[in-house]
Amino acid sequence: MAKRKKKTRLRHLSYLQEEFRKEDKLLRENLDYIKKHVDKLWEYATDAKDRLQDLEIQVNLITRLLTTLCLEVLRMKPKALRRMIKRVEEEAVADSQVMHLEELFRLESREKKEEKKEGNKPKKND
Repeated sequence: MAKRKKKTRLRHLSYLQEEFRKEDKLLRENLDYIKKHVDKLWEYATDAKDRLQDLEIQVNLITRLLTTLCLEVLRMKPKALRRMIKRVEEEAVADSQVMHLEELFRLESREKKEEKKEGNKPKKND
């Protein structure tokens, strides 16, 4: 009888070992899959950073060009140019605030619509 218990324990242990091996293999495959995606995301982030640097350089060049045009070609006074830049900045901030409020309103109205849809659904009895 002791031998029979020992054999069943050994079978049980070998079964557990096999299950752990399968689980380990599955986890390693999933980890490899995740690593590949992280590498791809890292590549996209690097590309986005490079593009952002290029855009910053272009904006800087355009700003210098516009300043030169205003001062030399249009013969604007520096003080008038500063006032115009300040006014444009204020308008841009106001526009961005309005856009932000509009987006918040859209989100709020979507949430209300979703709540109404959920409220109209019949409740399931367990």
